[in-house]
Amino acid sequence: MAFTGPDQPKSAHSEKGLAFKMNCAQATAQTDLDINNVRARLLVGGDFGWDGSNGRYIVPKVEPGVPEVSSLFAGAIWLGGVDPAGNLKLAAQQYGTATGASDYWPGPLTATGQTDAETCENWDRFFTVTSAEIDLHISQFQQAQNENIAYDAALIPKRIKEWPAVGNEYFFGETGFELPSEVQGLAPFWDNNADGIYSPQFGDYPIIEIRGCNSPQYADEMIFWIFNDAGNIHTQSMGDALQMEVQAMSFAYATEDAVNDMTFSRYKLINRAQESLAETHFGIWLDPDLGCGADDYIGCDTIRDLMYVYNSDAVDGSSGANCAGGVPTYGEKIPYFGVDYFRGPLALKVFGANGELVNPSSAQSADTIVELGMTSFIYFTNPSTGEDPNMLEPSTASDYYNYLSGVWRSGLPMTIGGSGLGGTETTKFAFHDEPNNEDGWSMCTANLPMNDMRTVQASGPFRLFPGQINEMIIGIPWVPDVEYPCPDMSRLFAADDLAQNLFDSCFETTTSTSTVAEHNAQLDQIEVFPNPAAASSSLVKIANIPTQSVVSIYTLDGKLVRQFQGEEKLGNNQESTFDWDLRSATGNPVPSGIYLIHVQADDIGTRVMKLSVLD
Repeated sequence: MAFTGPDQPKSAHSEKGLAFKMNCAQATAQTDLDINNVRARLLVGGDFGWDGSNGRYIVPKVEPGVPEVSSLFAGAIWLGGVDPAGNLKLAAQQYGTATGASDYWPGPLTATGQTDAETCENWDRFFTVTSAEIDLHISQFQQAQNENIAYDAALIPKRIKEWPAVGNEYFFGETGFELPSEVQGLAPFWDNNADGIYSPQFGDYPIIEIRGCNSPQYADEMIFWIFNDAGNIHTQSMGDALQMEVQAMSFAYATEDAVNDMTFSRYKLINRAQESLAETHFGIWLDPDLGCGADDYIGCDTIRDLMYVYNSDAVDGSSGANCAGGVPTYGEKIPYFGVDYFRGPLALKVFGANGELVNPSSAQSADTIVELGMTSFIYFTNPSTGEDPNMLEPSTASDYYNYLSGVWRSGLPMTIGGSGLGGTETTKFAFHDEPNNEDGWSMCTANLPMNDMRTVQASGPFRLFPGQINEMIIGIPWVPDVEYPCPDMSRLFAADDLAQNLFDSCFETTTSTSTVAEHNAQLDQIEVFPNPAAASSSLVKIANIPTQSVVSIYTLDGKLVRQFQGEEKLGNNQESTFDWDLRSATGNPVPSGIYLIHVQADDIGTRVMKLSVLD
């Protein structure tokens, strides 16, 4: 069990080309993405899912005082590539947050790949915004437009004003430091007046940025931050800096389907070096402790670009439902989860002699561009439990790069069967068959011991020219109460397909859904306004309600707040509007947050609408 992380062996390295003034301190900022049934810890310094001591990817999210069970212990970003002279450049985080070792530091880089301690300190923070704040901002701007008056900047929500987007004139006043002077993308936004400058007073607002998606979309919670690998000497991997800037955004949706148990992240890679990077790989490293990490298995689905984690037996724990170190477990109600590469980086390719796609040399022009998915999935073991030296923790930059490339630490290829060593047929994907497939290769069929494994799910190789941008988008689907052992993965695949469809539609979501197969005209006419609403003063109107309807109002975690039925059943007296007073009988407003309003109409169906209540 890794709670503080193993000590990493040290080796010499050069950090060629970096100025000694880049003496940034280790990142310290942490925050939680917690708008739905997941409470996911984020860290500025390239890692996620833990707080530096304990796993903090909590699903399901529980009330304060209830033991929290985490589905992973830690995760982090790995990057590696080769410069024109053949030198390896690499940045990879593991447990350094706990030990003071870092490969990443906060903040953007200059156009020449430079930074300094002050910049890193300023950017050791997150920028968070919710759909409720964006909805309020848009409605206020539209109201000003309708009244033909200027939008009062004092009304703009604070987190809309501090969004770190290009040209934001309010940024310094809200944060106390300036945006970078160089032209660079920064945080994505909808440019309402198409002037290239983030101007919330003219209707601009934060969005999700996805290549090829043009209509503005935003999630129920979005968290943006920037980190780089050039702020100091790499004391985690001991690799030389790539001079890479990473603009990251994690986001989530509050829904009534499986998306409520998911989180998403986008990583925008910008090569700030003055030379190209070839053979570049991007990877997600995980220490996937599903509750108790002593009894986990792993696998992958190559069609979906999905890795997954499941339990080896029907009880989560190292001894019954107990786990060493007092780690909370899932007991007999065990989930499984995965990480899906919804979008991989773009890669230049040329056609080989037989028409196959191969990587071009530095002197070749590309014939085409392809989008990569998951190109390898490999694992290694906890040093205290693993025996084979090929499969142990990386200790040098080349070790990290080998795992990123889908080969063992020693450089040996992975082979199909058993633990992945010693076979005759090579592969880049460990345990690529489903656990319940008796004829396939999985940890179940191989009957392998439980070695508290770490995984590396990678995409590459691709080339990055100076200043070039590439991106990765991942999603983490999670499914509860799975039947064990050797589970059927169809429920996880269904959840992942739902998330993939959401991504394929550019995350276009609606604020309401109907439980009937076809939209009913009466259901479609139901309105909830104002939305968002102010808890301290607003009456919320639910209008155009069909006759013989029942209205139920729930919190996101399923608690019934108010229901009107029986003598209050709506429509008996031809009433079509119901007013919900957000102030309780004692005069105290309902808590801020997102509420789900169900209108169930006899013989028609049910419509569910989302209401945002602000302080």
